[in-house]
Amino acid sequence: MQRISLSPTFVLFSGYNDRAVVALSRFFVQTNLSWAIVASGANDVIHRTLYRDRVVFSRLNKRVDLDLFAAISNAVGGPLVLCPTTEFMNKFLLDHRDAVVGLRTSVEGRQGAIDAGLPSSKIYARLTGKFTSQVLVEQLVGLKSPPLLPWPPKTAPCVLKPHDNVAGSCVFYPRLCLTGTALQEALQTLDPILGPKQWFAQAYVVGQSYYLCGYLTRQGERSWYWQENLLQQPGGKSILLARSCETPGLDADALFDGLASLGYHGPLMMEVIRDGDGVLHYIEINPRFWGPLQLALNLCPQVLVLFVRDYGAEVPDVPAPAPSPTPHWYSWAQGAAVGNCHRYPAAVGFGPLTENAPILIEHDIYAAEDTRALHRCF
Repeated sequence: MQRISLSPTFVLFSGYNDRAVVALSRFFVQTNLSWAIVASGANDVIHRTLYRDRVVFSRLNKRVDLDLFAAISNAVGGPLVLCPTTEFMNKFLLDHRDAVVGLRTSVEGRQGAIDAGLPSSKIYARLTGKFTSQVLVEQLVGLKSPPLLPWPPKTAPCVLKPHDNVAGSCVFYPRLCLTGTALQEALQTLDPILGPKQWFAQAYVVGQSYYLCGYLTRQGERSWYWQENLLQQPGGKSILLARSCETPGLDADALFDGLASLGYHGPLMMEVIRDGDGVLHYIEINPRFWGPLQLALNLCPQVLVLFVRDYGAEVPDVPAPAPSPTPHWYSWAQGAAVGNCHRYPAAVGFGPLTENAPILIEHDIYAAEDTRALHRCF
């Protein structure tokens, strides 16, 4: 893959994973880097933020093809790095990497190529695949996943997971089936013939959820932190409240060493759950930027520094905040409006955690001046 020699412009696709887009936008402002936003359309919430002037292109529809990237290259120019924030876009870029990278940009004399900002297709697929990643993680650090169940599973609770996250134009997410009714409804929506080829079942583990969040460079340099999850949308969707924490007992260096030996580089968020007996279980890895990325900006900005340096940007180290007995917090208040959210054991004693809870309001990612119009309404 051709490396970028000039300082690049980082491109964000908004309208998806908006909280990560906002956190990255804040980082680019702080570091005075060149960056641009491709909006998902006229109703994209990015237009209600102070970053609306960074929108260089607005899509007319959700279609993703080479014409879209040609239009982006014509609108921005110079060497470009596409920030990995969504699974669907990453899948397209990996499938069409040569064609996208081959799109030369030339605007106002700035010439360069487009970098997809991703590792090889092979290692990306092993990490993002729900089944392949659990085999890999056990090989690298000995961390086991919840037990597999026969297909189709007969009783709840259990979790149905897709082998492939993206198929055609569809993105698949795990299905948490906590009751027999939920399980039967989920199974009825799956193809009865392709079901066991597209999906597999695992036991549902009750316990405390943690995220390992970090970045691994091409040279094997890494930076990471741990996040303790407190509140999550139903069905295993977005994290609504979290705080920084110490390691729950996993050797993160060993994991990053193993991934580096396989040729992986890029952002990484791995979830583990510690059950009532203190046993850690591997859940999944997302080899892309994650929703609660604001915690990285507040707690461990070196994660983002390593990312931009990996693609030719010259930025100094950003020192981590001084150690403090007080944790760093993250929340998305309005996301709790869906109701029936899942409280993890570490949230015991917090009182009601609705969208109006003071702790969610205080730490809401949208409470800052740049996104004030979204605070308590998005």
